Amino acid sequence: MRSFTVLCLAAFLSTAHDVAAQPVAGGRAPSPAPVTISTCSGGLSSFELVEIATYDVTFRNAGPVAADEIRLSALYGRRGKRATFDVKGLFPPGADVSRHLRHTVSGGLYSFRSDKNDCVVDYVHFTDGSSWSPPRQQP
Repeated sequence: MRSFTVLCLAAFLSTAHDVAAQPVAGGRAPSPAPVTISTCSGGLSSFELVEIATYDVTFRNAGPVAADEIRLSALYGRRGKRATFDVKGLFPPGADVSRHLRHTVSGGLYSFRSDKNDCVVDYVHFTDGSSWSPPRQQP
């Protein structure tokens, strides 16, 4: 019985690896985000019928060219709502950057706090004029 369980687990893992390695439509594998987020904690608070998203974020430009604009978003709520932040500045490769982000969002009276990393990179613009966006999901 134990060897059967091990064989099933090995078959499952090899299948999962093969599926993850499949290229997206067009024959290319999606490129990873050139900016990595190491910490992102915060949330939303309501104040006089206005929701304010505040997050403390630490990220790093892992690309070879300095970035000058990074769009991050943080998941909040039960229905996949996202607070989006446009962070501008000069972000050289390999340097950790910490920012306190604050943005007004819509949605009514809602409060949410999170210490886990719920942030994703949505867009990066580089000083050489190039940019990166995540691949779109196919329906």
